[in-house]
Amino acid sequence: MEEFIANAALLAGHLTQQCDKVVAEQKSSTAELQRAATELGQGVSAGKAELAQTARAAIREALSQEIPAAVEALGDSGDRLRAIADQLQREQLAAASGIRALAWKALVAMLVAAVAIVGGTAYVASNNLQRAENAKLEAQVMEALQQVHITACDGKPCVKLSEGQQRWQRNDDYILVDTSARAGTAK
Repeated sequence: MEEFIANAALLAGHLTQQCDKVVAEQKSSTAELQRAATELGQGVSAGKAELAQTARAAIREALSQEIPAAVEALGDSGDRLRAIADQLQREQLAAASGIRALAWKALVAMLVAAVAIVGGTAYVASNNLQRAENAKLEAQVMEALQQVHITACDGKPCVKLSEGQQRWQRNDDYILVDTSARAGTAK
């Protein structure tokens, strides 16, 4: 029983460590997502600055009769910003699905451990009940042995029985010992 409890405690400790590890990984993923969001914000700010610079350049070029080249530069900057935003969104979705998978695995591991602990506890309890019943029967046999006198008759073991003891219906060679009468007189 103690070994089972020790093993269950080790299992619970291991599961706690696994949960702590998952939580740390989730925190790390969150920090990475926040860093990526910050980088995206910086990228957007840089993109805005680049757009502003490109707009100024476009105005200069428009004044210098190069409007088509300025429009193309603005389109390229917008395309780059859209590509960066799309990549960040894909990375966020991948990280979120990874976190969900880790959370489900941790939940399943805890459920399996709980079922194992409950099953083990039920098994141990069943064994303890069986032992208690066996001990009760052994106590009744010991009490019944106090009702008979074992001695020697001509050098051979013999048993002296009380008069009028009830016989067992299945086999007349055996008598039933009434331990309740003795228990009543002992009080």
